[in-house]
Amino acid sequence: MSKMDEEMSRKIYQYLCNIIGTEEVVKTRRKIFCELDSVIQITNISVLSSGSKAEGLDLKGSDYDHMHVYEMFQVYENKRKVLFFANKIPIVMDISDTKPGFTKLKLYNQRHVYESDISQWVEIEEGETYISSKLFREDGLLDNMIIHGPCQSVRNETYDCAFCLRCKEWITPARQWVFRSRSAWPDDR
Repeated sequence: MSKMDEEMSRKIYQYLCNIIGTEEVVKTRRKIFCELDSVIQITNISVLSSGSKAEGLDLKGSDYDHMHVYEMFQVYENKRKVLFFANKIPIVMDISDTKPGFTKLKLYNQRHVYESDISQWVEIEEGETYISSKLFREDGLLDNMIIHGPCQSVRNETYDCAFCLRCKEWITPARQWVFRSRSAWPDDR
């Protein structure tokens, strides 16, 4: 690298430190959000800070993002992989008649509709019980909140909360990302 490039690189680094913060400041912010997440206790829900603030960046105009993960549910890519746990309701992905990258979520067993709050989120389609993304997203929406994409948001857009269901495995379309070379995008196949 030439002296001129080194100097330009240092100036860009300093400029970014002035806007974003030093490496130490960014690490401290990340730790604060991790601690905040560990303190928040909601029954059957894990709370995870996400987005730029949780990554340690405090950029002008960025909001505070949260994910609330419902721990009473377990999502599976297909029904052959379903494992039964007393405290988990199995949900199976159904990619038939969906766009690439999207899935419908189907209750593995209809009886679970009556065992939890899930009854407010479901729709019946051709005899199968699916979770409606609209009903799921709107459940518990407070008066001062609006729907903003997949999230419930404060009207002034300073806070977003995404309610989530977790799949603890790498689904088939995502597997190529796990072991890919970090210098290239995965194949289109």
